Amino acid sequence: MAPVEIGQKIKEIFDGRHMKLTDFADELGTVRQNVYRIFRKRHLDTGLLLKISQVLHHNFFQYYVETPAPAPENHHISVLREDAHDYKQQLELSKKEIDYLRKIIKLMEEKSQLIEQMESKKFELY
Repeated sequence: MAPVEIGQKIKEIFDGRHMKLTDFADELGTVRQNVYRIFRKRHLDTGLLLKISQVLHHNFFQYYVETPAPAPENHHISVLREDAHDYKQQLELSKKEIDYLRKIIKLMEEKSQLIEQMESKKFELY
């Protein structure tokens, strides 16, 4: 995991909140000069980071945790989706094959009828 520049992260979120610096300092119980120092820090006390997280409504601790691997359920769902896609393709192929076989059966029935007609005419000739 890359080192976290927590002061920069705090400044980014603070800037996005459009909050006055003096109001932010007051909520933290400090002065503006200390807020500027916080923005330059690489590391902070967890108590202070918790207070900043609460004031800015942002979880700054998330930057210190590696992203967990996808949950097995998510992986299981993706496998099921792939299987469903494969089954759908197999179903489409099976439908085409059934249509093809129906056409063959129809042609064979027609052939059988033609043969019967020819044989009956053949007997008539004799």
